[in-house]
Amino acid sequence: MAADHLVLLATIATEHYREGLSKVEIARRHDVSRFQVARLLDEALAKGIVRITIEDPTDPNPQFADLHESLGINSVTVVPPRPTESMRPALARHAAGLLPHRLHEGGRLGVAWSRTLMHLPEFLTDLPTVDVVQLVGAISAPGTSTAAASALIHSLGAAAGGEVWPLPTPLIMDTAELAAALRGVDEVSAALSAADELDVAVVAIGAWGPGTSTFWGRLNADEQAQAEKGGVVAECSGILMDVNGEIALSGMEDRVIGVSPEQLRRAHVVAVAAAVEHPEAVIAAARAGFVDDLVIPAELAARISETLT
Repeated sequence: MAADHLVLLATIATEHYREGLSKVEIARRHDVSRFQVARLLDEALAKGIVRITIEDPTDPNPQFADLHESLGINSVTVVPPRPTESMRPALARHAAGLLPHRLHEGGRLGVAWSRTLMHLPEFLTDLPTVDVVQLVGAISAPGTSTAAASALIHSLGAAAGGEVWPLPTPLIMDTAELAAALRGVDEVSAALSAADELDVAVVAIGAWGPGTSTFWGRLNADEQAQAEKGGVVAECSGILMDVNGEIALSGMEDRVIGVSPEQLRRAHVVAVAAAVEHPEAVIAAARAGFVDDLVIPAELAARISETLT
């Protein structure tokens, strides 16, 4: 490698890590884009020009260093508790931190709404220019409205700077016939088709029960019982799974408007999970092929480890 390129790597790394200059400031100084600066900083790390050591006495990650192998996934980010930050924003912050390393310029990002992922826009920085696809129809949680799903997709679209494919429907319809009719609407069809070419998807894993899945709360008592009878233990973007990671056929699949299991499996999936009492839901989603990078609280990581041993 040319010596002048190595000098450039060292110079930019020094300006960023020692002098505290932002990527934008460095880009202006060297007449390059901030995305080029980000790539050069990553290259400096990869070549050992920059070595970063962080010692956090509250960080539980060493305890769970092999958890990703036990789950059969790419990585596990264990989020330690912080006294000044609630858990859902903390999970969103760590998920957002993964995205610049998983996406490439001109790529396509799929996003599902959840009470955790609604915090994503607060933490996105240095995101390459990508298109954004809404993965599931709108659904509300207690204290929110369906407008939150639309707000999330458009906020992310503004941050990403690419084309946006919103999905202007509810997640679940009253009948399969009505759901089929809505899938035929041009805007809905375009969003569902756009999910065929996802590079990265960001989703939330919910357990099956009150307070742990917004989908569960949209079903009546008979439907909830039917799903439980079918062995459902987890939900991800409207997809129901049993404990073995098999797609659980509850009879409601044709009423859901959202990404298909096949579309989700083709993407690199960053998944968050907040329900610390339900390790079985995360294990099911990993077995189903819906997780590549997992972001979870330390307590949930401990319960997953105990369950798998």
